[in-house]
Amino acid sequence: MKDKTIIYKSYELYLDAVYARDILKQNGIESFLSDDAMIPLGVAVSQSMGGTKLHIFEDDLPKVEETLANG
Repeated sequence: MKDKTIIYKSYELYLDAVYARDILKQNGIESFLSDDAMIPLGVAVSQSMGGTKLHIFEDDLPKVEETLANG
């Protein structure tokens, strides 16, 4: 059962986070983004919050790393 999520990575650029999320989705791996709502407030505000975060299920970590390394 997938229940624990972790922050896999924080992205400075929103589009990089979306790209990684989309690659995972194409490979059947569930993920979601957070702190992406800060983008309209400006890059400085978004970066001060740690950027856009990509969350994955902890059990998927090895598959995520492999997928994104080859993506």
